[in-house]
Parts: sequence; structure tokens; C-alpha cells
Amino acid sequence: MLEGGIAVAAERVPVEVGKEIRCPVCGMYPAQYPTWRAQLIFKDNQARVFDSPVDLFRFLLAMPMFDKGHSAEEVDAVFVTDFLKRNWIDGRKAFFVAGSDAKGPMRDANLPAFAERDAATAFAADRGGRVVGFSEVTRDLLRSLGGGTHHHHH
Repeated sequence: MLEGGIAVAAERVPVEVGKEIRCPVCGMYPAQYPTWRAQLIFKDNQARVFDSPVDLFRFLLAMPMFDKGHSAEEVDAVFVTDFLKRNWIDGRKAFFVAGSDAKGPMRDANLPAFAERDAATAFAADRGGRVVGFSEVTRDLLRSLGGGTHHHHH
């Protein structure tokens, strides 16, 4: 839209996850995992959709492996699914639970996401693990979750 002749970028909204979209990390279909799916949108409006937060972070932490055309600096927005409400939330502001018994789409440990810290803390108290913020998810943390090196395609 135009305001005083200046084009104002529309606020980023998550892309629709069609049944045909595949996760660039594991090849699974994120539409099948409404509790787990995640996505990022680049400044050029291209989006990548993932079947889980773990694959989103794998992508972000090793982008040259998965996407030669973009750099991490070009990521404009990150969305993850609130594990309880199943709505899209800002991934950079989300709280993740690392080390719980919640199994992701790959049937191994994952990072359920929550909009509120309280919800994440309650989940961790109930199902194990600890609460981490977006910037605290590192390669080491992903490795500590296990899985990951072997992808099971169902």
C-alpha cells in the first residue's frame, strides 16, 4: 500500500502450507504435522516450510548446505507453531522446550514451541526438558537431542 507515495512493506504473514510442500531438510510434508510445522520467509518473499522446529534450526544453522541462493541475513521472518494452540507464532519470540519426551514427526526428540514462557515451563515440568529461547538453539543443542543424523522416511 502507498502512504504519502512511499511503499510500505506489508507485515509478514505465514504462507499457506499446501499438501505438496516438502521440507527442504528431510523431504517430509509439513502439512501432515500441524502441531510441529515451522517456516521462514526471506526478504525476496520466498518461503521455506519445515516439518518441525528442529529442521528449521538445522536449516538456519547450516544454510549453505540447504540453500545456496540465500544467506541467514536475508531471513525476514520466522514462524513456528504453538504446540498447544496450533497457531502460527513469531519464531524469534517463541519459547522452545529442549529434552522433553515429545516426539516430533521423525519420531525423535524435537523442540515443541510456545508463545508464552509459562506454557513452556509447565510443559517442561510435566514432560521433562528445559525452556530455551530462539537464540539459545545451537548446533550443540540440536546434537544433544539425538536423531538428526539418520532421517527416517515413512
